[in-house]
Amino acid sequence: MTMSFHEPQRSGSNKPRVLFLLKEYPQISQTYIKNEIEALTEDYEVAIVTRKGPDIPYDNHLPHSFAEDMDDFVAAVRAFRPDILHTHYLTELRFIGQLSEITDIPFTVRTHSFDTIALRKKSLKGRIKQMIKRQPPLERTPWFMEGIRAMDSDLCLGVLTFPCSREWLRRAGVSEAKLIDCFPVVRFEHFHDRSPNGDAVMNTGVATPKKAMPDFLRLAKKVPEREFNLYAMGYHIDGLKRDAAEMGARVNFIDPIQPEAMPAEYKKHRWLVYTGDFDIPTVGWPMAIAEAQAAGVGVCMPNLRPDLAQYVGEGAGVLYDSIDELPGIVSGPVPEEMRERGFEQAKKSDIERHKHLLTDLWDEALRGRTPDYHAIAVASAEGDTAALDIARTA
Repeated sequence: MTMSFHEPQRSGSNKPRVLFLLKEYPQISQTYIKNEIEALTEDYEVAIVTRKGPDIPYDNHLPHSFAEDMDDFVAAVRAFRPDILHTHYLTELRFIGQLSEITDIPFTVRTHSFDTIALRKKSLKGRIKQMIKRQPPLERTPWFMEGIRAMDSDLCLGVLTFPCSREWLRRAGVSEAKLIDCFPVVRFEHFHDRSPNGDAVMNTGVATPKKAMPDFLRLAKKVPEREFNLYAMGYHIDGLKRDAAEMGARVNFIDPIQPEAMPAEYKKHRWLVYTGDFDIPTVGWPMAIAEAQAAGVGVCMPNLRPDLAQYVGEGAGVLYDSIDELPGIVSGPVPEEMRERGFEQAKKSDIERHKHLLTDLWDEALRGRTPDYHAIAVASAEGDTAALDIARTA
């Protein structure tokens, strides 16, 4: 075996040990992983093994090792001797299931938007496109079916997923007994600031076609009296800059900002206008919404799917059906009631408030106890939340 990594070593701490197995690290567009790790290190000894480095890194990260294949990951597990394995994304479920079976170490998974939203029921246009490409439905692909089998294993302690994803996963054949509803992973206190905000308008994210960032340029042209800042990254930035110049939209293109500096950037803005393509409604639950709300910024989110109302929150932001609805809104102040509701809504994504949903799984397993998954499945099907809580801690 060719060793392509530095084996993670134990520190001698008596804390429970958790090995993070990641696809890439430390990626600046994946600060939810950073947030999660930082919220855990006080109570757990964490080591990180990743397949590859980032496209754009963040600076303040933990030491990590690299591994190329299953043999490398097995060696990393045996070197660190973790109590728990943990990863991110449904796409890693098959892999971590195999590693768990080889090493006999239990595991957990946190899913996100891109990896679950593909399971939603597609429109007629989406189904036709899939047929033309001769692509099988995601739930019929070998990696997905093997991942489902991994979830059924006693070594799988649970899979955290956005509430909107539960129905998509259930329809794809996933047992609800292993699913735990959880909002995105945000460090609320890092962004929470009730002081007055600036007057600018912002958007942020990876520039891909589904993000429809040209809509932000169009809005900027219609509201020339406001400063517009686009915090975007990716391969399409140069094209967006050309589009802005051609249409005469005054937009500042901001280079990637380190996570620790982002709270101050939000405070420069009155409104966040997130954009998304209504023909490709696959934008998920972006962290920027909760971060902006915590910073006192008004949020505007495209009304791509019904589930987004649960994330933005009733009265805590604007769900729009066309960018043309927004010039009058972003030209004015954020209503105080909306701002107050935004502060409360953002707390639902606070990792310090909901990390127990993950760590309870670990702690119960370390005590030699596992949930009654059959009772969980029954309680989930009946919508009995009290019985569900009892079953999870039985």
